[in-house]
Amino acid sequence: MKRILFIIALIPSLLSAQNSTVFQSWNELGLAYKIDKKQSVGFDFTSRFDVSGLQTYFPQISYKYKVNKFLRPSLDYRLIGSKDDFGNYGMQHRLNVNLQLSHEIKRLELGFRVRYQFSAERSSTDIGSEFGNAFRFKPSIAYNLSNSNLSPNAGMEFFTSPMDGQTGYHLNRIRWNIGLAIDLKAAGELEIAYLYDQRFNSPGSLNRAIMNLGYNYTISSKEKKSKKAPRNGRFL
Repeated sequence: MKRILFIIALIPSLLSAQNSTVFQSWNELGLAYKIDKKQSVGFDFTSRFDVSGLQTYFPQISYKYKVNKFLRPSLDYRLIGSKDDFGNYGMQHRLNVNLQLSHEIKRLELGFRVRYQFSAERSSTDIGSEFGNAFRFKPSIAYNLSNSNLSPNAGMEFFTSPMDGQTGYHLNRIRWNIGLAIDLKAAGELEIAYLYDQRFNSPGSLNRAIMNLGYNYTISSKEKKSKKAPRNGRFL
């Protein structure tokens, strides 16, 4: 198992020779409210920094619906403030339509998320799958350790932009992640992760090595709280 994790962690660095890498820090605060057993709404605020300071920030509101234990569609709206190549901040609107598939095998959680993102009012320098219209596919895995509040997790997300770019080069990004979720019981959930954001077919674009820190708190309605804290959608 350790050998497999080492190989997975090594793959991004082996494939990243065509672009330079920069370091970033991503931070997220989230608050969710469970309306009932099937519905929940949430608010998140995310900020992204690099060596020159704040690069991107966005508040997000979400609605999630649980069809059954395997299937969860959701809808997100983001108002994104992003620094362009000239150091100016511009605003973009983005809508995410998500479909989350999940399956549990004892302590193992398998996930697969499909996302379509639609962006409006993007600037001419925001080209590619970060702010453009794109399909994203994310398989993931998490393991709930016995007699522990820790859950290690890993995943990879494929970005494709069939509406942008040169024909035949639609896969332009893979985002790898490995992290640890900490169940704080009544105090919420904390997640720490390392992400590697790798660009393809984009000469001159920068890959990103990212430390991500996220905190999420869920308020339940009159329904009894689940024994297991809800997973943060970024990682599953």
